[in-house]
Amino acid sequence: MVLQMRPHFIYNTLMSIHSLCSLDPKKAQQITMDFTNYLRRNFNAVVSDRNVPFSTELEHTRAYLAVEQALYDDMLVVEYDTPFTHFRLPPLTLQPIVENAVKHGMNPYFGPLRIFIGTRHTAAGAEIIVEDTGPGFDPSAESKPHAALSNIQQRLEMMCGGSMAIQPRDGGGTLVKLTIP
Repeated sequence: MVLQMRPHFIYNTLMSIHSLCSLDPKKAQQITMDFTNYLRRNFNAVVSDRNVPFSTELEHTRAYLAVEQALYDDMLVVEYDTPFTHFRLPPLTLQPIVENAVKHGMNPYFGPLRIFIGTRHTAAGAEIIVEDTGPGFDPSAESKPHAALSNIQQRLEMMCGGSMAIQPRDGGGTLVKLTIP
């Protein structure tokens, strides 16, 4: 299942770097370093068959978002509130959820996309919240399955007994809640 988790933005990032090489070499260098960091973490996650520390998954997500923020400039705003990090989860859990938020939430006509990533410790275990201000998610309105989200849900259940809930966010957008016992 982990091998199905292919990032959608690799080709676009390479083309953006190619274009920036002549337009803004310093920015192209920074994106190249961020992208390299992302790829290193992605390759490590793909070969892992065990749960990883949340801090590892968070750094992978930060590397991904650094590339996207460099490409989208002020159109992508990310806020982190992750005081609770001492738990493990399947590799490629958080990053694909955030990637999904960027992919489906980015629309220059609606202003900046805001993404919030938070953690907390509850009676049920660790809880991860990912919120975005995109157009929202209505699973009943979609005709095709969401392979990445189904994949994450299955791996959460199989590897750690976790769960995922997706719902509309108050004020618009989407809220994804992961629970790791």
